[in-house]
Amino acid sequence: MTVVLTPPNEQLRIDEVWLFVSIDENGEGLCAGPLMGPGTLVPLVAADKVRRDALMPLARQIAELSGKPVKVVKMSARTEEMTITPDGRPPQ
Repeated sequence: MTVVLTPPNEQLRIDEVWLFVSIDENGEGLCAGPLMGPGTLVPLVAADKVRRDALMPLARQIAELSGKPVKVVKMSARTEEMTITPDGRPPQ
C-alpha cells in the first residue's frame, strides 16, 4: 500500500541539492540510511543547507562503519527533464 502525504512545499524552487556519496576502488555510490526508522533505507540527499547539515552525523557514521570516505557533492545545474502530471497523461 502506498501512502501519500501532501503537505505544502516549503521552497519556491530547488536549484541545488547535496548528495552524500561513498568512494571505493570501484567508483562512487549514493549513501542511504534508516531515516524513516529501522528496516528502511533512504538516499542521503538534501535540498537545503539545514537538511544537509542534519545529515552530516549520519554521513560520518557511515564513513566510520564502512571504512570508506563519504563526499558531500553539491549539484547546482538544473535541467527539467519531464513533468509527470496527476491526470495520467504521458510525461511531457
